[in-house]
Amino acid sequence: MPDLDNKIEELLRRTKKTTKSRYRASERLERHHKFSQWTVSFLSVALVFIPLMQAFDVDVGIESLYLNATQAILAVLILAYSLLLGQENFISRSEAMHRNGVELGRFARTLAAYKGKENVPDEEYHLLVEKYYDILEKYENHKPLDYLFTRLYYKPEKLSEWPEYCWVWVRAQIFRFFIYSHYIAVLGLVLFVFVTMFSAIHEQSTSNKPNKTDAVNSAIS
Repeated sequence: MPDLDNKIEELLRRTKKTTKSRYRASERLERHHKFSQWTVSFLSVALVFIPLMQAFDVDVGIESLYLNATQAILAVLILAYSLLLGQENFISRSEAMHRNGVELGRFARTLAAYKGKENVPDEEYHLLVEKYYDILEKYENHKPLDYLFTRLYYKPEKLSEWPEYCWVWVRAQIFRFFIYSHYIAVLGLVLFVFVTMFSAIHEQSTSNKPNKTDAVNSAIS
């Protein structure tokens, strides 16, 4: 039954690719969880830092109006990322994707036992297909980005296949940049706040230090 053997082979190939995509999705969601947590933490520190500078009357070179506007923006961003963490539930979804990958991996090992087997009944093949889809339906689907990185796992064997492989790599990097770009933008704002504040503290502490020449002259006189 060569046709059936080809179907088993195709189902095994599809299962392996889906398994890798699920693991990729798990890693992506876990990364989102970590980035969201760190972003909220840095935003919170920056939000506390600004009123501290105002309380100690540190001249940061920015008008109070703009400082207050920055505080409002930081507060809104903290709220947005806190809601994002709560609604998206990244860590639970990551764990679910990992469980799905484990189940598919077990199913792939079951399929591998059929390779080279003769006289596999059609009914048994259809049961395997049904089991495959039953495993998939229990969990959410992965994103196209996850599948792109799965395709990158398989290096081309022919020179003619490398242009398509490179195009897939470019698309994967572009999509990955866009899904993480908001973290980069927000952390850039936080970095600007910290650099501005610490520069102001450094300048004020430097200006408050007594000049060594003046100290010597006053001591002589």
